[in-house]
Amino acid sequence: MSPLFSELWFLDHRHTPADGAWNMAFDEALLRCLEPGDPPLLRLYAWDRPTLSFGYFLKYADAVAAAGPDEPVIRRWTGGGMVHHGQDLTWSLMVPASHPFSQVRPMESYGQLHQAAAAALEASGIGPAQVVDPAAPAPRGGLCFEAAAPGDLLLNGRKIAGAGQRRTRQGLLHQASLCLPDRGPPDVLGAALARQLARECHCWQPRPDLDIPRSRYAGTEWLMRL
Repeated sequence: MSPLFSELWFLDHRHTPADGAWNMAFDEALLRCLEPGDPPLLRLYAWDRPTLSFGYFLKYADAVAAAGPDEPVIRRWTGGGMVHHGQDLTWSLMVPASHPFSQVRPMESYGQLHQAAAAALEASGIGPAQVVDPAAPAPRGGLCFEAAAPGDLLLNGRKIAGAGQRRTRQGLLHQASLCLPDRGPPDVLGAALARQLARECHCWQPRPDLDIPRSRYAGTEWLMRL
């Protein structure tokens, strides 16, 4: 497939793991800091401990019930189901509102981004993956990797990728997880994903005074809003 973007900013945080509240707050801050005319931004990141994230519209009690012993839970700003993080490749894409891709319909954008992830898996030697038919019925909210939703990614019949989105006046936030097979180094896969998304990738860093709303994501008002 042809890359989705001509240019992409790239931010790799996989070697500086952070807690769930910081990771979620940082994604929001990055979307808000993008200006009209900026290219999309790809961020790869890691977790400082096994963590369960759950979609914006899900119930806190259900997330706690699904979490493992001593596994913290964090509510995402995006939708989708519940995801156990720690062994996955977690990535986010921020697209400013001025970019045409921010206006692509949700199911179409899910499918295109997972096609790029499938191409990255194949380029990394992990294997061919299949994108679930966008017309397929969607499962009810729950553990993300237990059931495949339209546009999700399968490898050998098993769901390996899921995502959620948030659309605001600032643009599009797409948060995604790739549950990696035992084979395939994450560094290779992350670089392959960037190459599949854009023809040109440029390393990027946010300004030092970026406002990161970690306390809001860590607070009970946010966590227990439902």
